[in-house]
Amino acid sequence: MEEGLSRIIEDVKRKLDELDNVRNEALKISRDVIRLSGWSITRLLNGDIDGARVYLEKCRDTAMSLLEMTSPYPELYYSGFVNNAVSEYVEAEVFYRIVTERRVPGPGELRVPYVPYLQGLADTVGELRRLALDYLGKRDVGSAEELFEWMNLIYVELKGLDYPDSLVPGLRRKVDVARRLVDDTKAFLVDLKSRYELIDLLNKRGGAR
Repeated sequence: MEEGLSRIIEDVKRKLDELDNVRNEALKISRDVIRLSGWSITRLLNGDIDGARVYLEKCRDTAMSLLEMTSPYPELYYSGFVNNAVSEYVEAEVFYRIVTERRVPGPGELRVPYVPYLQGLADTVGELRRLALDYLGKRDVGSAEELFEWMNLIYVELKGLDYPDSLVPGLRRKVDVARRLVDDTKAFLVDLKSRYELIDLLNKRGGAR
């Protein structure tokens, strides 16, 4: 009896050791995904599209490696740290595609699960806001308004997904954040646009004298 139980426990131990080794390696790769995602987003916010693309390509390859490595292990594939890393990749990818291609890729195209896709899509609203405010600082109202339209579109589509956190962790909170960002950006955009129009009008009147 003791011998049979010992073999069972030994077999379980081997499987857990394998899982633990994969988990440790996956954690390292997930940190690389997050770092590369951040670098790509930063380059894009600074107007360096080529640099953003280079980091995004590395981020994409690394994220795919992470998903491939963990796919035989559901305990890891659907874990929080893998979802978090993949959502960071999705955020960088969607942000880049909106800025450079004026479109949003789907989860099938990106080859990612639905949960991190939705999480990353929601987080993209924040990056779009940052770039829109940068355009406003340069008095490029047209570009800022276009980015705002993408912000609003993403929010409107996501707010219709009424699922519990157990199914899509954190999505409700992210959508609430997106709503506040959309509302704040809209108010700021309207106010600043009015100010610019007033300044231009005053300058014209002053030049006409």
